[in-house]
Parts: sequence; structure tokens; C-alpha cells
Amino acid sequence: MTIWYVDIMWAFMLFGITVFCGSLVVVNRAMRSMRAMCLATCYAVGLWMAITLTWKVALVTWCVFAAFGGLVVFAYELWARHRYAGTGRRPRPLILLQGFVLWPSMLPEAIEGMVVDAGILPPHGDGAEESKRAQA
Repeated sequence: MTIWYVDIMWAFMLFGITVFCGSLVVVNRAMRSMRAMCLATCYAVGLWMAITLTWKVALVTWCVFAAFGGLVVFAYELWARHRYAGTGRRPRPLILLQGFVLWPSMLPEAIEGMVVDAGILPPHGDGAEESKRAQA
């Protein structure tokens, strides 16, 4: 079923993969390595959509998720700029046009950043020092 050039079945598939990938970050940090599998699955579904659907429906369905992912990443970056102001954190770009291709990788990073900044997960890696400085 297609509504406004968005195929609902394929949208549910992309949504399910996105939720699964985001939950890997929140539920179990040890499963972070499975993120690559989630990204590959998103791109495989995108390719499968391009083969089986008309080009307009495939493009619009993919772009709806890209726009939503971009909004989440944009909102997180605005909030992070405010939270980390004066800590030496370099601001990242607010709008990434390549996000229409890279949204499956950008969205889990934003979700992880939100969860770490909310204090649900401890900081790790490169952002650990930034987070410790901001909390001090």
C-alpha cells in the first residue's frame, strides 16, 4: 500500500531496522559491533526497494526516513552545542546533505549521544572526556 509515494510495508521494514539498531545502543553496549549489520541491512533494503518499487516510491520512502533521521541529528546537535558550550567541543555541522545517504549511520550515533548525555549510559571513547568536562 502506497500513501503519498511512501510504501507502507517498506517503511515498516526500515523503521524496524532503525529501532533495532537504536535499541542495540541502549540495551546492551556490548552489541555495538552489530551496528554494522544494521547499517548493511538498511542499505540492502534500500537497494531492494530500488529494484522492486518504482523509482519515485523508493526514493520518497527512503527520503522520509532520511528527513526524520536528519531532524533527530539536527535536534541533538543543537542541544549538544548548548550543553557543551565552552568545553572545547568542536561543533559539528547542523545540516548534512549527505545525510540522505548516511542516515542509517547518523541516527544511531545521535541516539547514543542522547542516551549518554542523559546519564543512562556511561561515556566511552572520544566523547568520554568531553562529557566528563561538561558534567564538572
